[in-house]
Amino acid sequence: MNTIFCLVSRQAMANVLPVLMFKPKNVFLLATPEEKSCADNLEKLFKSKKINVQRKDGLDAYDYIGFKNFVKQQLEMQSDDIWLNVTGGTKLMALAAYEAFAEKDKKIIYCDTEHQKIISLFPDYSVTELKAELTIEDYLNSYGYSIEEIRQIESVEDYFDLFSFIEYNNSMSSFIEMFNTIREHLASENKVKQPKFTVTSNDQLFQFQKNYDKYFIQFGKQKKSSIKVELTNFKSGDWLEYYIFYILKKKQNLSPLVGVKLKNQEGVENEIDVMVLKDYRLNIFSCKSGKKDNQFDLYQLETLRSITSGTFGKGIFVTANRHSEKFLNRAKELSIMVIQVNNKLNFDL
Repeated sequence: MNTIFCLVSRQAMANVLPVLMFKPKNVFLLATPEEKSCADNLEKLFKSKKINVQRKDGLDAYDYIGFKNFVKQQLEMQSDDIWLNVTGGTKLMALAAYEAFAEKDKKIIYCDTEHQKIISLFPDYSVTELKAELTIEDYLNSYGYSIEEIRQIESVEDYFDLFSFIEYNNSMSSFIEMFNTIREHLASENKVKQPKFTVTSNDQLFQFQKNYDKYFIQFGKQKKSSIKVELTNFKSGDWLEYYIFYILKKKQNLSPLVGVKLKNQEGVENEIDVMVLKDYRLNIFSCKSGKKDNQFDLYQLETLRSITSGTFGKGIFVTANRHSEKFLNRAKELSIMVIQVNNKLNFDL
């Protein structure tokens, strides 16, 4: 196909996914003044994919006749192989564009992102499975976000044997209890000054060891395995981010990113603990391993809400502790899922 006409709206995926699936040579973006920045994001993304972009901004979403006539004029100037993606825009824009294309006997499609389907509406009705090569970076770029930095996964994968052991033995509660004890010890100046000390879990499955400037976690029953940890990251609870990464990658066969620094169009930066795409929707995780701090945790909820509302994504708050009814109710109001890590972590995105 040569060209796809797109009605620009804030839900960028409705226009991005058909373009990535069908790979047209050209895309024509039709945008109202309110959607200009959305069109800017789409144009930048499509051009990065070597797709030619034409656009018309400033269209009146409620001038049915004027909009239809403009589309008809453009059809007269285009080649034969032209499609309309009627998913975006206002209802009047969609109806006007639909009529203009139908009168010229041109193909019209609709993108059902919720069920991952492409619906052909005209001239013949058919339903096709949506299959597009979409990256997290593509997704974020389409909403005006850029990735500034990503944590290297080598340090994450060092923990995989530990997490596999925890999963097999249903021993996350024991590990969390030991972790909290370690943090208490490291908050003590006397303990920090000691060249060596150990903390062992009550069930003897885990042991944290300080050996001068090196730190290790041993785990196992009779035969112990060991991993080296970087103290600052471990103490701040990065292991919980790594655990979510492990679950998503190893158990759910997804391709998550961890420690992602984002910047929006206004230059505001945020760091996301873990993010992953599933069914063309972005899932954003905030992980809290330490003891609950209602004020800070509520702030984390608000940050999640801000980013997910700007990307039509899904926010998930992962915690190693129980939270108050007030906190859980606020999360529910913001449509954020709260997951408490326990011995078996099962969740569906």
